[in-house]
Amino acid sequence: MKSIAIYILAITFLSALLLGLSYQVKLPDGVYEMQVYSQTTPLVGESGRVDEMTNFNIYHYYDKVVSIKDCRLDNTLGVAYIYPKDKISADTLMDKLSVDVIFTQDLDGGVTYYGKSKAGGRSVVIDKKEINIQIVSNKDNIIVGFPLIMGSY
Repeated sequence: MKSIAIYILAITFLSALLLGLSYQVKLPDGVYEMQVYSQTTPLVGESGRVDEMTNFNIYHYYDKVVSIKDCRLDNTLGVAYIYPKDKISADTLMDKLSVDVIFTQDLDGGVTYYGKSKAGGRSVVIDKKEINIQIVSNKDNIIVGFPLIMGSY
């Protein structure tokens, strides 16, 4: 009986290895675009658009569920979610993500918030302060970047 359990476990493990261990990720409610900043394509499937940069590319995804090829996302520098401004406010998002705002920056037609969130992962240091989330509220959208937004906004 023990050998059958080991056999089934081995088959399951090998199947997962052969299938590439892809994991499903559901975009948060209200998001209409996800941007992934990476040196290589981290997700399964086609992205809607790719902005080629010098050190990394920005992959744009519009589907509600995407598959990640590598759960560690070793080549991923960050991710951003774009919400239409008429559907949610920056204050509501900051409450949902438990953001402690460290400092703000005024933009032409908007504001950028830099902070620390329990929802964030990787951090960067700006002015000797640890930041793991950037939120931009511009004319049309609310953009949430972990740890920073690396595209235009």
